[in-house]
Amino acid sequence: DIMALLKYLAKSIDVENEVEEKKSRQLRTNPNSKPFSMKFPIVVENCYDGFLIDKLARACREIGDVQNKTSNVKASMTSWFMHETNEDFMTVANLAMKLARKNSPSIVNLMPYDCWGAIYKKGEYTKSHDHWPQIWSWVYNVECCEDCAPLVFPDYVSYISGENPEYSLKPKPGHLILFPGWVKHYVPEQQCDHERIILAGNLGVNPWELIDGMEKRGANHISESFKLSK
Repeated sequence: DIMALLKYLAKSIDVENEVEEKKSRQLRTNPNSKPFSMKFPIVVENCYDGFLIDKLARACREIGDVQNKTSNVKASMTSWFMHETNEDFMTVANLAMKLARKNSPSIVNLMPYDCWGAIYKKGEYTKSHDHWPQIWSWVYNVECCEDCAPLVFPDYVSYISGENPEYSLKPKPGHLILFPGWVKHYVPEQQCDHERIILAGNLGVNPWELIDGMEKRGANHISESFKLSK
């Protein structure tokens, strides 16, 4: 009836408002935030492979824009989980995991959560965002030049001057960039006339290993209850 419909609409609006409030309440703007003088790694490694790059670029072009610019990426973007069906995407995800293991503070069993490709034409960009709650995020440059739009980290603060100049990385083909998943980043408008192609993804702790560890320590009922509450 009409009353039930109105209640449903009101509840939907409340849920939507709550989601938007959570989006705006980032870690860095949380009212409980405190200024810590901490540095976070932004790791760059040259993983150039011309044959692999050609195949990745071809795949991104053939797939086209699956997301229809509904994500933070305002450019052509593939599906989210390309590593599950394309071995070349999985090859890059494995490179990212190898680099993450080398730069993690302790041994952790990581797995790729998602992996996608994007093609930026002139004027296209990515909005500032982060990938919380993932541990590591990564970007692999496929086709680009040093004049293409950089990857920018707006929360960077110079520990020498104390200023906030924004830290940016010019793209180079074959370079793999790794950074903590909660660090905000964006891509300004592409200025070159040619396409800028990248792969990107996130790495998290293997959930099955976490659950296995809980159950070995006697938390069987707790892990099962959370599984059922999803």
